[in-house]
Amino acid sequence: MDPRHGVNWSTVRYMLGEVQYGGRVTDDRDKRLLKTFCRVWFREEMFAQGFQFYTASGTNVDAGKPYTIPQCKTVQQHLDFIEKLPPVDSPEVFGLHPNANITYQSKTARDILDTVLNIQPKESSGGMGETRESTVFRMADDMLSKLPPDYIPHQVRERISDMGALSSMNIFLKQEIDRMQRVISTVRTTLTDLKLAIEGTIIMSEKLREALDNIYDARVPPFWTRISWDSSTIGFWFTELVERNTQFHSWCFTGRPNVFWMTGFFNPQAS
Repeated sequence: MDPRHGVNWSTVRYMLGEVQYGGRVTDDRDKRLLKTFCRVWFREEMFAQGFQFYTASGTNVDAGKPYTIPQCKTVQQHLDFIEKLPPVDSPEVFGLHPNANITYQSKTARDILDTVLNIQPKESSGGMGETRESTVFRMADDMLSKLPPDYIPHQVRERISDMGALSSMNIFLKQEIDRMQRVISTVRTTLTDLKLAIEGTIIMSEKLREALDNIYDARVPPFWTRISWDSSTIGFWFTELVERNTQFHSWCFTGRPNVFWMTGFFNPQAS
């Protein structure tokens, strides 16, 4: 600190953002956020009367009292100031919109429910009721019977060619069918292997065990979701698979529809 020129804030920001704390940050975006906080907060204005580390929006009643720099002279005053701080920080403290708390609470609730389901007993019961394996076997058999047939590549190419292979909409249709075929193939392989594993014909791998647990709990296996779409239950997800495929199949082999189900596309922006 230079007595004539005051605090060298650029040095303070560099020491905090690059050396003391920045040296422990490995993610580029986290480091960018840290440097932004240093640039916004560590300046001459932080010692001005009424300085606040963030300004709560007028419509957010849960924002709490904005953080300020305490003007304390004793240890007890510092302790009293700390005790008055809110136990739960508002998202606005971190520069986020108040609605970020809704997303956080929703994710926390899902994680808790998933944990409760995951710790349920997985072994078959000794009673006369239907076992987990037999329930999943029946569900897999039912889904396989309703699963759409695979697309035959040369038939799709011929139909696309007849409708105009260079048309942007037909190129889009071909891409959507390719993605749907990947989903259908993955689902068919998983359900077929799962039935064989339950029968004891093949080994129950970790991936198949995960699929069995998710199907029994009416959830979509994660590796299905990664190549498809999100859904609350496997019943809704499978119904949407059939309905999406109906739109693609009808468009390809019957003709372009008059109206489109936009949310039934993998990439509706491309249409």
